[in-house]
Parts: sequence; structure tokens; C-alpha cells
Amino acid sequence: MKQALRQEGFGGNGNMRSRQLAARREQLIAVAEQLFLQHGFANTSVNAIVREAGGSLATLYAEFGSKETLFESVLSERAARFFPEERSAPKQPLDAQTELRALATQMLKRMLSEDGLAVYRLAVHEAPRFPALRKAVLEVGMPGLLDRTARYLQRLADRSVLDIESSPAAIRLAASRFIALVQGQIVFSAACGGAISTRTRTAHVNDAIEAFLKMYGESG
Repeated sequence: MKQALRQEGFGGNGNMRSRQLAARREQLIAVAEQLFLQHGFANTSVNAIVREAGGSLATLYAEFGSKETLFESVLSERAARFFPEERSAPKQPLDAQTELRALATQMLKRMLSEDGLAVYRLAVHEAPRFPALRKAVLEVGMPGLLDRTARYLQRLADRSVLDIESSPAAIRLAASRFIALVQGQIVFSAACGGAISTRTRTAHVNDAIEAFLKMYGESG
């Protein structure tokens, strides 16, 4: 009995330790994202991140290994935020147009947010000068968003509400086209300081979904 209690206590301590490490990781990523967006990649030091987040450099390096890897984690977290949370999903499946419009609206909202545009500007301005940053954007950030979009479209195709060839390459091509349509020229315009009205956003999303469904709408 005592042995069992000791094992239970050990397991409890182990779970607590895991939660603490997970919380520390999330805090480092959150602070790093804030500083990267405020000051840029080059002007943000790991020392500044640790000062804001707490902990030590040893903890940061043990968890991430480098500033570049930490930036990759920031991009991975951001890619996840482009998608509505599962708990807010409708109880009954909706038609493709409605679901795609909801996803496109969410994605465009993220792209046009202040921090979304900051990431866009950071990538355009700094990635050409920093190979590791360029690698993070091209091999982690963009593929992360592409993979999540592909999985989303695959689910719609599995329900036969989209007509997409079942191969992984075809699904990824459809996902790439969807992201490109949602981004369009509107993100570039906003990044240059252009004002984007709600009406313009809505019209842009509707046009993007119409174009996508012309390619992949249910064949019937």
C-alpha cells in the first residue's frame, strides 16, 4: 500500500513537473513572439526574452537550442491560430461554401491583424539577410499553415463536399491555392499601410471562395 502511494505521489510530481515545463515553454514562446514582432528578429536577443519571460538562458537553450529554433516554434504556434478552435465547430456539418467562408474569414483576420502584418513585414525585410530566419519561414511557418489547411480540405473532400483528387500532392496543391486566394493582394496592400474596410474584406473572401469552388466544388 505504501509502495502504491509512493508511486502515485511520484506520478503526481512527474505530471506537475511536465505541466510546469509546458507552461514555461508557452511563456517563452509568447514573450519571444511579442519581442520579435516589436523589435524584429535581429534586434531581439535571447537575453531580452529571458528577462521578460523569467527563468534562465540555460532553460531556453535546453528547450529550444537556439534563437532560430525558438522562432520556428513561434511560427508553428501562429500557424495553429489560423484555424477556428474545434470546440466552436458546428454540431452538424455545414456545406462547403459556408465552412470555407468561415475558414477564409478567420485566416484573413489573422493575416490582417497588427501582429500578422508584423510577421509579414519581418519575413520580407529580414529573411533575405538571415538564412536561419528564411529557413524557419519557408520550412516551418509556411508548411505548417499549408499542412493544416490540407488536413482541413481533406476532411471536406472525405465528406464529398469538395471534388479534390485523393492524392496527398493534389490536396496540398488545393491547400496552396486556397491560401493564395485568401491572401491575394489585400495583405500586401495592408502591409504597405493601406486601409482595408470590413466591406472590402468580406468581398475579398467571397471572391476567394467563389474562385476556389470553381476549381474544387462538388462535381455532383
